[in-house]
Amino acid sequence: MEFAEENISLFLDNFETLKEKIRNFTGCLFLELYRDKNDGTIFFAYSKWEDEIDL
Repeated sequence: MEFAEENISLFLDNFETLKEKIRNFTGCLFLELYRDKNDGTIFFAYSKWEDEIDL
């Protein structure tokens, strides 16, 4: 995901608020957010799920 600089704080606040809810979804085994080391406007959400249907 890529965000305009002025929207990054809003996105990070939103992710912080929602990450535990997502992690508690049925079938969610793992969820983390990564930020590109060369471009701070790009983020990657990495998650692992028990089954595709859970995702």
